[in-house]
Amino acid sequence: MNKILMTFAVVMVIVLGVTACEKKTPSEKASDAARDAGQAARDAAQATGDALTEARDTAVKAAQEALNGLETKWHELQAKAAPATDEAKADLQKAKDEMAETLAEAKAKLGEAKDAGAETWQQNVKPALEAALNKAQKLYDDVAAKFGGK
Repeated sequence: MNKILMTFAVVMVIVLGVTACEKKTPSEKASDAARDAGQAARDAAQATGDALTEARDTAVKAAQEALNGLETKWHELQAKAAPATDEAKADLQKAKDEMAETLAEAKAKLGEAKDAGAETWQQNVKPALEAALNKAQKLYDDVAAKFGGK
């Protein structure tokens, strides 16, 4: 009886030990590693997307402020500009028309920027918005140099 109890105890310890260890097969380990790697990749993509969204929002805010400031300076320049000749008046009117078109384009790009996804923002919208703002700033600088102000 003692041998039976001892054998039973040894078998129970072995069974409990194997059950507690729950060693995984190589395929189970690979599956777990792949799942963990996939989750890490999703987490990294989310973090990257969040960073790009934050950068976009910061750039959009700065562009909005730049556009508002440029419009204010433009209106002040128009109020001060008093070209003396007909040719100068025609040049100023041409600049006004061009600036209206340029500002409208910049506002449209700003509207696109607010709703753009991270990839679209980086590849398409950001360069177009920057180009529109630079064009408006250059036009303002040229007109201000010609008709006074700055």
